[in-house]
Amino acid sequence: MKKYLLILFAFCLTISLTACGNENNEESNEKNKENTSETDNTEKEAEKELDKIELYSDNTKMVFKSANSQLIYYYSGDKITAYHAYIDYENAATANYALSLLEGDESTDKAYTKGRYLVVEYAKNQYEDLKASEVKALYSYMEQIKNN
Repeated sequence: MKKYLLILFAFCLTISLTACGNENNEESNEKNKENTSETDNTEKEAEKELDKIELYSDNTKMVFKSANSQLIYYYSGDKITAYHAYIDYENAATANYALSLLEGDESTDKAYTKGRYLVVEYAKNQYEDLKASEVKALYSYMEQIKNN
């Protein structure tokens, strides 16, 4: 009888030690997953920052910020020479999908993706009657992006 009690006791002790070991491993695994997740998120954020396109107003273009877009009017004197929009979709797949929706749009000369951005180059008839001074007044409520 004592022999069976000792075997039962040893068995219970073994199971309890094994269970504690698994619990520590599970906690360790959870911590590793959290650390990996945080590292992945940090890397993704850094990657997003590297992909950002920064455009600034200068003596050849006016750049206006609008939500997730940058509107760029190129000019010479008071004449608008081109109008482009850079729309930030935060990833290339969404930008490519947006590009597919623009097919056949007659208001655009050219549209393409550049990383996470959809770049739209508008047709001349969309800006040819505008003057740089009018554009500046028209978009005065928007932030004009300048390189300080």
